[in-house]
Amino acid sequence: MRRALAGFTLLEVLVAILVVTLGLLGFTGSLRAVASLSAEGKARGRAALQLTSRLSRLRSELLASAPVCLAPVPGSAHSPAGIDESWIATLVDSLVEVRITVAIPRSTGSTTDTLFTRMPCP
Repeated sequence: MRRALAGFTLLEVLVAILVVTLGLLGFTGSLRAVASLSAEGKARGRAALQLTSRLSRLRSELLASAPVCLAPVPGSAHSPAGIDESWIATLVDSLVEVRITVAIPRSTGSTTDTLFTRMPCP
């Protein structure tokens, strides 16, 4: 009578290696997507910070012109980090309409965000 040997066959080991390899490849593919989304979030965060910073400066210019309501002068700026921004402000009735556009360079192009808001005259 033959005794049963404990252990795995070569076929079972090869199938297990194949399953683990496919799992690791899938995991690697999902990491690439996560890294891409993380970079996109970082760029959008930088754009939002730049937009709010410019809006604060424009608001202080508007308040400095009080009691007369003068729209801040339109312009553009380029930061050392490569961020391009442009803004325009127009006077409409007793409101100042402001449009700020920020472009942040990325490896795949650039991310552009635009803020449009209205501020009351002081």
